[in-house]
Amino acid sequence: MKIRLETPRLILREFTEADAESLFELDSDPEVMRYLGPYQLGDVEAYRSRIQTVNIPYYAEHPGYGVYAVVEKAGGAFLGWILLRPGLAYRFAAEAGFRAEDVELGYRLRRSAWGKGYASEGSRGLVHDAFTRLGTACVVAVALVGNRASTRVMEKVGLRCVEEFRLPGFEEPAVKYALEKNDYDPQRGCGR
Repeated sequence: MKIRLETPRLILREFTEADAESLFELDSDPEVMRYLGPYQLGDVEAYRSRIQTVNIPYYAEHPGYGVYAVVEKAGGAFLGWILLRPGLAYRFAAEAGFRAEDVELGYRLRRSAWGKGYASEGSRGLVHDAFTRLGTACVVAVALVGNRASTRVMEKVGLRCVEEFRLPGFEEPAVKYALEKNDYDPQRGCGR
């Protein structure tokens, strides 16, 4: 297991096959999936297979990018995941207007981890790394308008709302947030 990033309370690490059950449980919670749609895989084995065939190879093919397990330092509890990947890898990249130089930030945490600042803490660390180590031009993120908890995380790490648009298959509009490198303040760890 390779650690991608540590923050004061969190470890962001690469997924292993042992995380399959935790991912299945995360995606089985209707409240967690409320704004995301029905994207749950069929069973724990399907998650294990996805980790083997998608997540693990991705780390090797795209160093510095991927979907990372979020684990609480105190006690080692699995909290969810945070991703940092090329924006064009997002399935709705065209609808969101993502460009080749954009890097997408995303997260999904267990309900028990909501409201504790974990998503902001882990995301802030990855945004900082994206600009200072990976040479990212712009960090982008998307959420449905009604997912105020998610957009608050984006705002806390310095991203700003740049447009509202429609995602195929969703009745509610979505919003795109972005933070350009020129607007990033490495001292504060967020936008200026």
